[in-house]
Amino acid sequence: MFNQLVIRMFPIIPRPIIHQVAGRYIAGETKEKAIAVIRSLGERGFVTTADELGEDTERWEQATQAGADYLELMEALAAAGVERNVSIKLTQFGLRINPEGAFDLLRRVLDTAAKHDFFVRIDMEDATVTDITLDFYRRAREIYPRVGTVLQSRLFRTVDDARQLAAEGANIRLCKGIYKEHRGIAQMGREEIREGFMEAATALMEGGAYVALATHDVPLIHRLKAEITRLKKQKDEVEFQALLGVPMRRTLESLRDEGFTVRLYVPYGKEWYAYSVRRLKENPDMATAIAKSLFSRDRLDASSA
Repeated sequence: MFNQLVIRMFPIIPRPIIHQVAGRYIAGETKEKAIAVIRSLGERGFVTTADELGEDTERWEQATQAGADYLELMEALAAAGVERNVSIKLTQFGLRINPEGAFDLLRRVLDTAAKHDFFVRIDMEDATVTDITLDFYRRAREIYPRVGTVLQSRLFRTVDDARQLAAEGANIRLCKGIYKEHRGIAQMGREEIREGFMEAATALMEGGAYVALATHDVPLIHRLKAEITRLKKQKDEVEFQALLGVPMRRTLESLRDEGFTVRLYVPYGKEWYAYSVRRLKENPDMATAIAKSLFSRDRLDASSA
């Protein structure tokens, strides 16, 4: 009830208030602000991936601008001497309107990545683009080896995808999945989603993939640590990931202090409002987390001590 109330009220809440909430989760509107956050996190022992907000472009001019923006971002990150790691969404590059054009924009990103030794993560979006995203990932890897993609554990197909990608030596970020999918293709219950995550994580680790475990579920993190120990995985074979600003600072600092790589996803850009609205509509459960975070000191963000 509370979640739905927050969503219904969103259009009438003044943007400055929404901006205050979103500011905990977004580095700012410019690449310069993102770089400042990335530098600050690096000084505290965290690694990062930068993401310019935007997805599902409707005009090709928007897609080409997004591609150009990423090239500028990468040049700026390299010049600043900070973490060279970016995450991209293929629909932001026009995947739904011009697939081959989108791949050409991706190729340009890969060319710049090769020039400056970047890692490029191809994000996963809703289930309608899972196959083409994995196809683009495999094509991209033939061009440039330092590229990875994402699997959403709540999809029934993910364990099979995990086994296949692990056999290919893939670098995979594993997340639960924020997109609302229908019951025929995805787990719905909280415990079923957790079990699906564990099964996919085990398949990836057993298969030899490099695995980025992206979850804010602290009990699940404890289970994953136990599984890492059981499988005798080295700490340089896995990492933990979280979104900037999510209230789990103590957990992330503990993982860092134990010797795990901990990577923060750092989104930025002028599309912060659309991003915030979209995230809430796709996953109403985030409303409670956002409301709680307003009163929490357990966030890891640019201002954390």
